[in-house]
Amino acid sequence: METHKILFDSLDKAEKHFEAGEIRLAQKLVNEVSRSMKAGGKVSNKLRHRFNFMSAQSRYFNDISSFATNPKRNEIIKEIEILIANPHENPKKQANEIHGLQTKWQLLDQSSKPASREQWITFKNLTDIAWEPCAQYYEELKKIKISNAKEREKIIESINQYSSNHSDKWPGLIDMSRFLSKAFQSWQNYAPVLDEDFSKLKVAYQEARKPINNAIKEQETKNYKIKESLIEKVIQISDEDTKSCIQKFQKIKREYQNTGPSGKKNEPILWKKLNEAADRFYEADKALIKNELIVINDLTNELQIENCSINDIKEKISQLNKTRKSPEFAKLQKAIKSFENKRIDEINASKVDVYQGLLGQMETLDDNHQIIHKEIFKTLKKPLYSGNADKLLECTVQLELIAKIEPPASDKLIKQKLALEMLQDKFSGSKNKEDEVKDLLIDFINNLQSKKINASEKKLWKRISEAISKLPSRLP
Repeated sequence: METHKILFDSLDKAEKHFEAGEIRLAQKLVNEVSRSMKAGGKVSNKLRHRFNFMSAQSRYFNDISSFATNPKRNEIIKEIEILIANPHENPKKQANEIHGLQTKWQLLDQSSKPASREQWITFKNLTDIAWEPCAQYYEELKKIKISNAKEREKIIESINQYSSNHSDKWPGLIDMSRFLSKAFQSWQNYAPVLDEDFSKLKVAYQEARKPINNAIKEQETKNYKIKESLIEKVIQISDEDTKSCIQKFQKIKREYQNTGPSGKKNEPILWKKLNEAADRFYEADKALIKNELIVINDLTNELQIENCSINDIKEKISQLNKTRKSPEFAKLQKAIKSFENKRIDEINASKVDVYQGLLGQMETLDDNHQIIHKEIFKTLKKPLYSGNADKLLECTVQLELIAKIEPPASDKLIKQKLALEMLQDKFSGSKNKEDEVKDLLIDFINNLQSKKINASEKKLWKRISEAISKLPSRLP
């Protein structure tokens, strides 16, 4: 009775699975009840009737399932036939499509009545034909994987050999890192390998690297301690002179940079500590720079004052040390140059005015003699008054030539004669260039007729005055 109750419960569960659309689960329970009834012998009519009803349900759903799934299986068969007729050029793509169709077939078997033997044989034969283009590819791939595994074994061997050769005295950290990097690149180049080789090769590769990695770590730890001690040295710097502090820091910094790596994670932390330890020097240096920039600004403004002392400004500039490469300093230097050029221009303009009025000095001889060359002043005070008109003209034309002023056409012959003489003097070096203008002015004054300048002499002096305006730098 107890057994019958269990069988009835199983059939009730099967019915619920049918109602829920869980056909495969329901059919499984019905089949289990069938086997139990056969094994148990005689059963009650009630159980028999209940089983027959559920068995009919199972057959009904089998028929329905076959009706629904058989067309789908036929579609899969058609897809394989199309794939056989038009295979992919890429064997990998061909294989993926075959696997996809196989998965579809399996899902139909799981969700409904399995395919008929005839359908299955057709599907299997077509799949085998479709797979033929892939077979050679995967065979070649297998050979490559086996070859790659052998090459990886050689790499492991070379790493072990490296460790054996250097275990007594390891090379520098950088050399070891480069060796491992090169080995890893080679390792990557020889992929893929067979699944059964992958794990054991990976373990062997990692084991081979361990001694070198340990040696690298040992050197990194050593470098870490060295860099920490150098940072401590920076912290201990306490010179009053900021420049001295920075110089000492720069020396320690070079030593720090020449020390090998201390590990990727440690490097940015240590570098930050090093620079933070030196920040106080540069803050003090920044303060000095700031003060010098204020001085530069004040001196720049001072240059705007007409009567400022350029010598005092230059003296103050000579005391600047921190800002000599700054744009502000360059701007100040430019302003000084402009100021000096302006002063020179003013002096030259004043000098030109005085020399243009030389003949007027013959009667007054005022304090401007401080500008006039002493020899010219002496001549003005007591000219020879030779009254040589030809000499006056020669002096005039020669001064015009020096000033690169074209003399009148009427003086063409004199111009040619003097130009030739001047060229000869230039090559012989018989005349001092600096004294040339002075001597011509003295000659002109000495060859006047008298203290009272006549009209022709005034006309020539007007030409000389124009030449003087072109020669401020050559005026004595």
